[in-house]
Amino acid sequence: MQVSETRSGNATILRIAGRVDSSVAKTLEQKVTELAGRDGSIIVDLREMNYVSSAGLRSFIILAKHARAKSQTIALSGMNEEVSEIFEISNLLELFTVFDTVEAAIAAQAR
Repeated sequence: MQVSETRSGNATILRIAGRVDSSVAKTLEQKVTELAGRDGSIIVDLREMNYVSSAGLRSFIILAKHARAKSQTIALSGMNEEVSEIFEISNLLELFTVFDTVEAAIAAQAR
């Protein structure tokens, strides 16, 4: 797994690439906890994430919980079909706003 972040206006864009499984989930949990402590919206770019395990999903639940407590907006973008199916089966899509691209998420949050 590789994680990087950039800023666009008031949004932090977190890019996740590779597999998110139990071997890297703790690292991702630390990163999302740090992000949720900041101001502004969060966009998670999942275009290059090709797998997420239940341990990885926990990181997304933690992000949603922290962000909700701060009334932050969280958007997921670029999910491939397999990752989207895992989120759907886990009933986690309802916690996030989902966009096809980062650009669409940025545009929606600018409104």
